[in-house]
Amino acid sequence: MREGTAVNKPGIGELIRIKPYMQFMLGKMVARFGDSIDSIAYSWMVYMLTGSKLLMGTLLAVNFLPNILLGLFAGAVVDRISPKKVIVLTNSGRGLLVGVTALLFGMGELQVWHLFLVTILNSLLECFSSPAEMSSVPRLLPQSMLLSGNAMSSSATRLAELAGLALAGALIATVGITWTILMDAGLFALSAVLMSRVVYPSDPSTEEVLAEKLSSTDAPRSLLSDMIEAFHFMRKHSLLLIGSILFAFVNFCLMPFNVLRTPYIIDNLHAGAGGLSLLSGLMVGGMVLSGLWMTHRGSSYRKSVLIISGITMLGLSYAMTALPAYMSAYQLPLAAMFCLMMGLGIPLATTPLASYLMEVTPASMLGRVSALQSMLIVSAIPLGSLVAGAAAEVLSTPVLFIAFGILLAMSAVSLLLSKTFRRNI
Repeated sequence: MREGTAVNKPGIGELIRIKPYMQFMLGKMVARFGDSIDSIAYSWMVYMLTGSKLLMGTLLAVNFLPNILLGLFAGAVVDRISPKKVIVLTNSGRGLLVGVTALLFGMGELQVWHLFLVTILNSLLECFSSPAEMSSVPRLLPQSMLLSGNAMSSSATRLAELAGLALAGALIATVGITWTILMDAGLFALSAVLMSRVVYPSDPSTEEVLAEKLSSTDAPRSLLSDMIEAFHFMRKHSLLLIGSILFAFVNFCLMPFNVLRTPYIIDNLHAGAGGLSLLSGLMVGGMVLSGLWMTHRGSSYRKSVLIISGITMLGLSYAMTALPAYMSAYQLPLAAMFCLMMGLGIPLATTPLASYLMEVTPASMLGRVSALQSMLIVSAIPLGSLVAGAAAEVLSTPVLFIAFGILLAMSAVSLLLSKTFRRNI
């Protein structure tokens, strides 16, 4: 879509008039709704099958491996194919995998090796679907609406995630794990159908580049060249590289909270599963509210201001979650408030960077460049998990939250001191 088609004032009212983007976002919401149901039902199924917390942690680590090892290759492939076809095929494949898993579990035939295989295959499909979705947005929206569109998409998908998390427990209790996961498979199939109906506006320049690549007689070498080109592009655009490294550090700092959230709630807040649901739900709710605000007002601020503000809010509220552990009353409500604030900070920090990536990257390269950025950002998660687990053996959970929260907030200072970052993003 050309910039000249943009309306003057981005916002929800203007975005909903762009039918292809709304259809695209609906498909994402359905898939995210299924993802959130799957995250609860699948974890429950794994624990019932194995009874091993170690195995659950191992499966979580394995889930990130395809993205770290093959993400850039997947992004380069996506740049050669219609993003709509990629999304439809990957959603269909994920639905099939989830459905087969549910049937095996229902028949009592599911084995541990099946879990590892399905986890790897499912993550591999996500390696292709994520850059395809990223590559789709600039094709469906004018550049002036990218920040508002990304913020609206973030809020909508988070709402779907919140609804799925709320519904998952009730579904497991009423229809059982097998039928719950089969419903999730149906949601992925529905998402594939919805995505297949999205009409992408033609982009002559992108189509010419794609046609040239497809006609190459040396496809393997050309694919490698595409991957190398993504590295050169990221190195040339130093602000993208700095942002990617920064958010890898953000992920590293957040891992103690992600890994130790359950023992924090049980041991420090003296709450049960309801407390975990409350804190997780309010964090997602904060993301929704922040995304809605950015949809309306985000374009009025520089992206650098939003990113610095978001990281600062995220880090300080993260550190403050330790405070309730040292109180004798109102522990859970206070912790919930700080989790809400953490949720508010996350879209402020992440959405502007995604929008900047879309603005500076040619559409023909967006798949592999976004995949490379994702690889860089996700690569710190396994290390952060190991550090969090080791540190928890010698330090209390609240102390870790304070230390990593302050460390995270301080990382925003480096951006604040960078004139290049503040002027160009």
